[in-house]
Amino acid sequence: MNYIIIVGATQALLALGVLLKNKKNNGQHDNILSYLLASIFLHLAISFALNVFWPHSKIHQQFNTFIALAYPGLLWCYMRYLEHRGKPIDILLAMLPSICASIGYFWIAAYVINNAGELPPFIKKYNSMSGYAYTVLYIAYPAKILAQIKSISVFWKLEKGMVRLAAFLLLLIGLAFLIITILTQLFDITAYFSFIHLWLRVFIYSILAIICISIIYVKISSFLYVHVYQPEKPKEQLSVNEEEELILVESKKQHSFPVEENEKNSSLDYAGILAKVEYLMSNHKVFLDPDLTLESLAAKADVSRHHLSETLNQYKEKSFYQYINEYRIKEVVMLMDKCRKKGESINILSLAFQAGFHSKSSFNQYFKRVQGCTPSAYLKDAAHFNLLKA
Repeated sequence: MNYIIIVGATQALLALGVLLKNKKNNGQHDNILSYLLASIFLHLAISFALNVFWPHSKIHQQFNTFIALAYPGLLWCYMRYLEHRGKPIDILLAMLPSICASIGYFWIAAYVINNAGELPPFIKKYNSMSGYAYTVLYIAYPAKILAQIKSISVFWKLEKGMVRLAAFLLLLIGLAFLIITILTQLFDITAYFSFIHLWLRVFIYSILAIICISIIYVKISSFLYVHVYQPEKPKEQLSVNEEEELILVESKKQHSFPVEENEKNSSLDYAGILAKVEYLMSNHKVFLDPDLTLESLAAKADVSRHHLSETLNQYKEKSFYQYINEYRIKEVVMLMDKCRKKGESINILSLAFQAGFHSKSSFNQYFKRVQGCTPSAYLKDAAHFNLLKA
């Protein structure tokens, strides 16, 4: 048992260290993740202390912790803030059950310490009430998360996978509590209670360790996206639309003619089309929409998809995705400089998400292409880089 607790506590501490290492650039969703990890570490540390100082006390069989009541709610808050829809009241509501249960928990803990490990008579009431709370919270919150997780942008693909895994595992804990509650009501399982409680604790501690490991993986991966340049994707890994655009641009370059000659041979007002698009980009910032496509931009500019693509190829020598992603990089740089001047914390990936990027790897690649450095390198010494590259 102690080995599992130590492994879980170590993973929680490592994950917390990864988050706090870059604390000044953390977003609110990262702060909530820190609360969750700190709670897990405290939970496991208390469990370890109880096992060491009172190894034979009945408290191990009949004492629900108050801290774990906050886990499902904090995971829900993390998802909300990831979507930029979270509110401070969400955090308070997530912590409220745990805060209320802590009163009874410390009351019982004080009694146990003062009475050489003996349990108070009111511990049954505490366990009963907290047990029902566990069942409700560990089913309601994870079910709600799994039902709404599709709303998370593909930009947060890794975080989305981590949230889905954590919600599923917490739901398993809730179902385990539900099954035990039903069995308790239908049968006399007193003789098996110690066995059930032991393996339930092993199950819960193992799940907490897995959640911590998944958080470490996500945060290290995110760190690499902004601190280490990611090689450009090979063509076979590009999306269908990106590949079509790339082929079209390369084709145009191979068979290109001077712009003046094209204008003579066409009645289309390419300059007018480009002016419309530039206006939409500069004044309406349509590139902030992560779902913006060549078709939707063409509709906004009131031109055909083909003519818009041809205009960008002829006048800008860029594909649609190159064109809009460069605007997005300029927006990220502007936001970074704005935050720096105000002395605010800068969460690079959150800014990239706000600017309309739907992929961390695309953001990393285009930032390197436009600015000539990684996002983190730019933050360290912006004066050496061209801020708004045309």
